[in-house]
Amino acid sequence: MNGLDKHLLIVTGKGGTGKTTVSAAIGLRSARQGHRTLIVECNGTQHIGPLLGGQPSTYTPQQLGENLYAMTITSNEAIEDFVIKQIKVRALYSMVFRNRVMGPFMDAVPGLHDAVHLGKVYDLIEEAHKRGQPAWDRVIVDAPATGHGLHILNAPKSMMELTRRGPIHKNAKLVHDLASDTSKTGIVMTCLPESMPVSETLHLHSELTASGYEISAVVLNEMLSVNLPDADAWKSISTALHTHDQQPTIDQVERFFARDEQQNAAQATLSQTISAPMYTLPLLVDARIQANSIDRLSRYFDQRPEPQ
Repeated sequence: MNGLDKHLLIVTGKGGTGKTTVSAAIGLRSARQGHRTLIVECNGTQHIGPLLGGQPSTYTPQQLGENLYAMTITSNEAIEDFVIKQIKVRALYSMVFRNRVMGPFMDAVPGLHDAVHLGKVYDLIEEAHKRGQPAWDRVIVDAPATGHGLHILNAPKSMMELTRRGPIHKNAKLVHDLASDTSKTGIVMTCLPESMPVSETLHLHSELTASGYEISAVVLNEMLSVNLPDADAWKSISTALHTHDQQPTIDQVERFFARDEQQNAAQATLSQTISAPMYTLPLLVDARIQANSIDRLSRYFDQRPEPQ
């Protein structure tokens, strides 16, 4: 199993490590394999649609291509969904919850706004089963960056501890059970081959495993591929270049050697600590990441991951 075949995949990592790009690439791969795939953005972000050549995401799933859809979740819409399912009357929700008294109260409930994100994802997966077949073969959540992503993953458990009983506790438990079910749900961690992202990834891995989550895959993004001479050959080459006053060329090659060493160290460190398949994606030099760039990246997930 390559780590990407779970029903629910939650993609997280340090900000700037290509989390949204990886979510889009995994989604495109899944759709290409014939799986009806939904990519879910959090906190109202709307990057996936334009990234794949479509319109910005809305709370209603929008089709981006064959077998591929995207949507975005906002806390307010998800809370409204949940409350209306409990009281059954939308007009009553508007009267009771959309006023200047209840609004600040709802905002003050610890973890509520984080918990409803995964709650909505749970609904997307489980409501379909009531009709006898899943609406989505695979749901991919483009979760917030490291710290906030961890809050969202742990929010259902926090809500269980806060409420103890009642409909909120019951629903939080259902969401927590799904998110921590390693047969259905996996976490994909994104990282760059640099010391700070690697350090933060290792810390996030420790936090996630302590919370009972399974790391399904690690994606090491923006790997630079350069054909470098071996160390002994470079000594004679650099001497010749220096003789011909080619110091800028020498400096550039030395930077490539340093980058290569840094990449190898990052890959080794992650492999030694995280027992999950690792995928490496190349550094793209495109002026702007577009749908064809995502398609190129998605094909790297068809390759056999690095053994762990």
